[in-house]
Amino acid sequence: MEQQREGKVISLGQVIVDLTMKVPQVPQAGQDVFADDVETAVGASFNMLHAVRQMGIEADHAGVLGSGPWADMIRKAFAADGVRHIGKCDANRDSGFCVALTDDDAERTFISTRGAEAFGDVDAFSDIRPNDGDVVHISGYTLAHKTGSALLKFLERTAENRRFTALFDPSPVIGQIDDDVFGTLVEYRPIWSCNERESMLMAQRLGLTVPDGDFRTLAAMMTDALRSTLVMRVGGDGAWLAESGREPELIAGYPVRAVDTNGAGDCHAGVLCAELSRGVVLRDAIHFANVAAAVAVTRRGPATCPTRKEVEQLLSV
Repeated sequence: MEQQREGKVISLGQVIVDLTMKVPQVPQAGQDVFADDVETAVGASFNMLHAVRQMGIEADHAGVLGSGPWADMIRKAFAADGVRHIGKCDANRDSGFCVALTDDDAERTFISTRGAEAFGDVDAFSDIRPNDGDVVHISGYTLAHKTGSALLKFLERTAENRRFTALFDPSPVIGQIDDDVFGTLVEYRPIWSCNERESMLMAQRLGLTVPDGDFRTLAAMMTDALRSTLVMRVGGDGAWLAESGREPELIAGYPVRAVDTNGAGDCHAGVLCAELSRGVVLRDAIHFANVAAAVAVTRRGPATCPTRKEVEQLLSV
């Protein structure tokens, strides 16, 4: 009997470089401050792709890469992790970067640039044709850039008879996109994977009013309005799974002492995509992703997803 082929995970998001700095406070206009603990690392959708590779699954990045020192750093990170770039290249722009400032109150402030990843034309994803069993990770941030037109064209081209799984990570941008684009996403019926803040923004877009903290009711109402499956992450408590025709279920988290929650959502999404590409049922994939994300928050840094073996060892205890 022929062995079933594992799928791969394809990211349609953006990869940029993060410059993180620890500052006493965010400077006011005309003020100087000195930063400590300065780090430079490849980030954004790379964190999700890193998690996929930690699970031993093929990871392809379909976004646009630029030409220059930031793009070179991204390519080196891809090579180190075994991530393939299958998207287009921009010979005239470098890839973008983000300056992240964390103050003494642990508040984070971001200043981002738009590089090659943001300026893909309408055909940027025209060559991306997922196979049966693949999982396509779609980031809401794409819709904040010119490349959003390419994403909409991809959705239109693949809306009918698709044999791959589409997972949409809305990001906070979901509160800002126009109604027509939001309607297109709803009609596409991906698996929606979001955190608490994003779920509230989506509820507002859907015209839903839910009592504070009642995530069971919120999940049920949202999956009915979206007519699709919803995965709602609720921190250390785990994640709610809501599917049409079924009562929402809280998939419990794994108890840990968190030291850095940066990148936990990316870890969860990447592991979830990887498990789905293996053919694992969604409930079990969420459980596995919950454990991986719990381990990630015990480590400092955005790309801290554990290996598949580490997760399996915890589950076997």
